[in-house]
Amino acid sequence: MTGRMLPLSAIAIKSTSVPPRLCFFFLAIPLQMLAESLYLVFGRNGNLFIVCLCLSLWLVWFGCLFLMAFPVVDHLLRSRRRILHLVTVVVVVLLALLGVAEIVGLHLLESGSVGSPKIASEVTNAMSYNDGTALTHQASEMLLQGENPYTKSSIVTALEDLELPLTVTPLKQGEFAEVFPYPTEDQVAEVFNDAKSSGNPQPLEFESKVSYPAGSFLFHTPFVALGFDDLRIFYLLCALAAAAVIFWKAPPRFRPLVVFAFLVNLILWNLITSGATDTLYVLFVLLGWILRRRLWLSALFMGLAASTKQLAWLYILFYLILIIRETGWKPMLKSMGAMVLVFSAINLPFIFSAPHQWLDGVLAPVLDPMFPRGVGIVGFSIAGILPPNALVFTIVELAVLMAAAAWYYCSGYRYPQVGLLLAALPLFFAWRSYSCYFYFASLLIFGAVIVLEYAKPLGRSDPVRNDRVAFSSHA
Repeated sequence: MTGRMLPLSAIAIKSTSVPPRLCFFFLAIPLQMLAESLYLVFGRNGNLFIVCLCLSLWLVWFGCLFLMAFPVVDHLLRSRRRILHLVTVVVVVLLALLGVAEIVGLHLLESGSVGSPKIASEVTNAMSYNDGTALTHQASEMLLQGENPYTKSSIVTALEDLELPLTVTPLKQGEFAEVFPYPTEDQVAEVFNDAKSSGNPQPLEFESKVSYPAGSFLFHTPFVALGFDDLRIFYLLCALAAAAVIFWKAPPRFRPLVVFAFLVNLILWNLITSGATDTLYVLFVLLGWILRRRLWLSALFMGLAASTKQLAWLYILFYLILIIRETGWKPMLKSMGAMVLVFSAINLPFIFSAPHQWLDGVLAPVLDPMFPRGVGIVGFSIAGILPPNALVFTIVELAVLMAAAAWYYCSGYRYPQVGLLLAALPLFFAWRSYSCYFYFASLLIFGAVIVLEYAKPLGRSDPVRNDRVAFSSHA
């Protein structure tokens, strides 16, 4: 013992030996927080400078995920390892301090010690169910009463029964047919209150359908039956289960890193607090992806993911491409068949009961006339640069998806985890591109890289060396 203190970067290296590319997971978090904050405060009304700035930040965010998915990055950035570790430690410390400040601030707001009652009310309303969560909660209650949720769902009664603030998805029809880019809070409140007072449970101007496959409410129905009145607890458990899977499968030297990755991930916790339901399908996709060597078990989890939310279908496309390239068409067809069976077993009872309503609900995110919203290139439409036409964005989104799938099939499969990024990338070009649509790709890539590429000792399976060989032979 010399009594001499080690530099912060040396401490990081000695304690965790973090590969350079895993540092990009932590660097992506403040990038997303900055982009979302700027857009929320200054960009939603079409400020072109802010829209361009936020899009640039998001492109850097995607770049971080791209670097994280490529093993060769560990070799290329080996000489920058110390500085990357230092920056990562600083980011983790700042995120931890920001998390503590957020908890303290929320407590002070709720207690009335700081801020006005109006601000406290707005913050409290933001930290509650969104309309999608409210409708799936209502769906569980209807199912327990023996009713088909696809036939009687109502956003008006859902918000009233659950005593939730006004949180809805407006549709560009009825009173909002000529509105652009988005109805004001006063317009939304007026139309909603009119529907409520007139006894209209499914007003034309708001999305009232259960817009997801049946797994979206079936899996948490037992929790509702047991008396849980806040489904955010269920989705918190899903997030903790995903963290536990990565922690359990990760090499022991990376387990502290996994803990930090979840603890300081303020975006994840804020999404859960605001009622996001994505952690369920993310858990299933994670399990399906990392267990794909066990074909039937992997297909089971992917089938469960497909039965939960349509976003999972994009990940499944790249999963099937990877199965083809790794093991061939026959295993892929077996896997797809198993997924279809799982999806059918969960959804067929509702399809047979009300086929038209089920199809309307599941296709609602694509076919219903929704307003442009999100952090992707749709910001240029809101700013008046691109045409305000949802079909144009759908075509671009599909083109990006097909190009990504073609590249992944031809050569991208050599870097398997890139498929998780490519699955989320088309959503950045969508008419509705909320950050939660593609944020979870970062968690999936982080987990897959740690579990699949660092699980064996370096001498037995060197992802850097393997990637360098593949890179040089196919350049």
